[in-house]
Amino acid sequence: MTVSRGALKSGPEFDFNDRIFRANPYPTYKYMRETHPVCQVKPDDMWAVSRASDVEYVLAHPELFSSTGINLAYDSKWLKPECRVPRLVIAQDPPDHRQYRKIINGAFTSQAMQSMAPFMRSIANSLTPNLALDSPIDFVQHFAYPYIAEIMRDIVGLNEEQSLAEIKEWVELEEQITFKRPSTQFVEAYEAVTIRQHQYYLNVFEKRRQNPKSDLVTELVNAEVDNKKLSDRQLFGLMSLIMSAGFSTGVQMLNNGVILLCRQPQLIAQLAADLSLVPAFVEELLRFSPSGSCTMRNTTRAVEIAGVTIPQGEMVMVLLASANRDPQWFKDPDKFDLDRSDLKRHMTFGHGIHSCVGAALARLELTIAFEALVQAFLKFECPPDDQLAWEKSFFVQGVSELPVRFYK
Repeated sequence: MTVSRGALKSGPEFDFNDRIFRANPYPTYKYMRETHPVCQVKPDDMWAVSRASDVEYVLAHPELFSSTGINLAYDSKWLKPECRVPRLVIAQDPPDHRQYRKIINGAFTSQAMQSMAPFMRSIANSLTPNLALDSPIDFVQHFAYPYIAEIMRDIVGLNEEQSLAEIKEWVELEEQITFKRPSTQFVEAYEAVTIRQHQYYLNVFEKRRQNPKSDLVTELVNAEVDNKKLSDRQLFGLMSLIMSAGFSTGVQMLNNGVILLCRQPQLIAQLAADLSLVPAFVEELLRFSPSGSCTMRNTTRAVEIAGVTIPQGEMVMVLLASANRDPQWFKDPDKFDLDRSDLKRHMTFGHGIHSCVGAALARLELTIAFEALVQAFLKFECPPDDQLAWEKSFFVQGVSELPVRFYK
């Protein structure tokens, strides 16, 4: 039976901005999968798809579910022209997507990322001593943020150009951007930080043109599509995508992992005794508590899923985190299990042509960080979930601060 859009509005109301939902969305996801697998949710009456098989279908059919709607935020008319930067790759459909995706694929292979391992390990080892205090310390500020920021700043060539504080200011505004016009105050702040960011990138581009290096920035500056090098605007889009996509998700995966280890302290001793288990821990963490809770698509025509017709031109919220807890795909999905035979079946890195290009980077940086943490400390403690400062963004599941007591 097909359910009309109007009929859905009289059904249950799912508010993804609700404080209780932000702290623990999984009971709501479960109820949605069981009773309303395709429905409208707040904010903005967007359509949400929650079952794993339906999530997979949406992501596998870009001809029906376009990625171009993402640019409603980044290439919006409410921004000054110089601040409107389309997100290449993530906001493109075939055939354009393939050409630009190919440009950055090589830089993010597992082999390429492994060359960064010593650098990542040195950062992690330099940060862990800062956590050894007699009172709780904000893990976000003293480990998660500087660890990921140093890695991402190096990848995009900003390590000699921009401070961590300025990067943090920019990324935080990027996280808050919406598909509808925000307040004038936010627009002005976003435009100011975007213009500043572009100037930093221009400096980096010019340096690489004058003195090429064996890095991602040089590859992008020299890349060609249809025998033409990328414009500065296109380069801005790629660099902003790489930086923002890898930043918040990485920080929050570290936070989510530490919260999990606080709740299940036996895992710390288990991992410390056998570091070869850390990659499995990371993989199950990516399934069990992903920081990127959803991705967005817009319908190119009316599409029926699970008996519900989504009209043409509608924004669709694809609930990756819900798919990861679907019992149709995972046995005992609400149990954290290092011994799963299907650890990598999760949807955290997406599916299809838009699967995350930075997956190898994420796995490596998380593995190295958790190796350092479980070797340095015997026990972690943090407040219960309902006392944590959960982020308000429905795209990111994580916390703005995380007071943790680390015991040696």
